[in-house]
Amino acid sequence: MLTEKLYEKDGVTLNYAEGPDSGPPMLLLHGLSDRWQFFQPVLPALSQRWRVYALDFRGHGGSSRTPPYRYRDHIEDTVDFIEDVIGEPTFMHAASLGGMISLMVSTSRPDLVRAIVFGDANIKPEKVRGVMRDYHTFWSGWERIAGLDLPLNELVREVAEMPIKIPWREPGRYGDGLDCISILSKTLYLRALDPEVLTSWAKGGDDDAAYEYVMEGYNPELINGIRCPVLLIQGNMEKGAILADDEVEYALERIPDARHVYMEMYGHNLGCYSWEVGPLLRVVTTFLEAYR
Repeated sequence: MLTEKLYEKDGVTLNYAEGPDSGPPMLLLHGLSDRWQFFQPVLPALSQRWRVYALDFRGHGGSSRTPPYRYRDHIEDTVDFIEDVIGEPTFMHAASLGGMISLMVSTSRPDLVRAIVFGDANIKPEKVRGVMRDYHTFWSGWERIAGLDLPLNELVREVAEMPIKIPWREPGRYGDGLDCISILSKTLYLRALDPEVLTSWAKGGDDDAAYEYVMEGYNPELINGIRCPVLLIQGNMEKGAILADDEVEYALERIPDARHVYMEMYGHNLGCYSWEVGPLLRVVTTFLEAYR
């Protein structure tokens, strides 16, 4: 039902998956270090009613390793993709990094976006920097592993044994408490990642220049110009979610047609890593169906 294709412009090649022509277009945007396959658990349902496009950001998945990897670059790539490939205003289901990109696309080109599902991402820049600090062991560890030229089984071992210290888990190893399939899935994402994507994230908690490099092109003060409907999905911080209450309030006060749903059962990945997406699908499909 899905076909992988390539889109090229200005020296950048973007890999994407396209579904059947089942309805209006929907663009899926993944998070940092992931790839379009992040959305595999929801694709069978969404593809029945939408023409789904799932994009790999530059440096991720099957897309070219073409720095720089700033917000500005991902925003411009997404605008070009909508104009040149989709060719009409699109709905968006966006997670993490993709959520922030979706907001900026809708501020710069409101004519290209019909509605947004914003999945557990930060909105305020200072919160992004907090994530750089709090999750430093993720960024630095994944950067190192993404740069290794090793057989798959050895990479899986590296991922499982990667030391981590993050806010919502006891210090230990990445693989603690995870089954072999969860570790393998993350390994496949990292094997397809340009390690340079994470270089500035690994430094940005303490390095002003690295932080400002990543953030170039992102300006939350512009979100009051968003005119399309937006659904903010907030996960449970005790399970690893990052969208804070004050960010939700900030967005609801500024985006004219915004709504919010708190999903206590989910962490940051909203069930997509574990394929437990029933509650997510209820929220996404109900909201977007209202604006078809």
